[in-house]
Amino acid sequence: MAFITNATGNVISFAEYTDVVQKDQRIFESNNLKIPEESGFLTVQDYVENILEKSTNRILLKMKTSAWWSTYNSYTGNTYEFNNLPNINPDRIDPGNTLGRQQQFTDMTVYYSISQYIAPLFAEFGNDESPEVAKIQYYDNKFNDIFQELLSVADWLDADGDGTVDTDEKLTTFARTRRSRARNTIVVVR
Repeated sequence: MAFITNATGNVISFAEYTDVVQKDQRIFESNNLKIPEESGFLTVQDYVENILEKSTNRILLKMKTSAWWSTYNSYTGNTYEFNNLPNINPDRIDPGNTLGRQQQFTDMTVYYSISQYIAPLFAEFGNDESPEVAKIQYYDNKFNDIFQELLSVADWLDADGDGTVDTDEKLTTFARTRRSRARNTIVVVR
């Protein structure tokens, strides 16, 4: 799916209502999702699309606050004032969808929306073994997997805004995994 844009052509959401339904339509069928009265929305579709916009903004903020964004700006030569990192411009993510990363952003947004906003509306938190809580954990793990993957393979952002992702705008980092059998030293301060 293509990103959702506003009247001026700026990206406002990485996903739409049908993307959520395609991932898990059972949420809307078996759980009788009810819109909170104080939200002011009349239809489930409008409510979910608003949640998707919120999720998009939260994901962009999570990216901005990650160590990756500071490293990426330094790598691409973007200068910024200390403690004043620029926002991530969603219009520059995978321009022309040449890499197919838009689908990954869509999936990530759907997973985040379900785990953080939609599933908690009908979950029974008193029971840790409830299927709803398991579903929240499942979608949260799916979100985190894609989020870390996209930050590790940063070949999707057009840093200079010229419409293509050039070689000097791609930054791949590798996760350092090391198995250690050493005993961790824990210092407890009272």
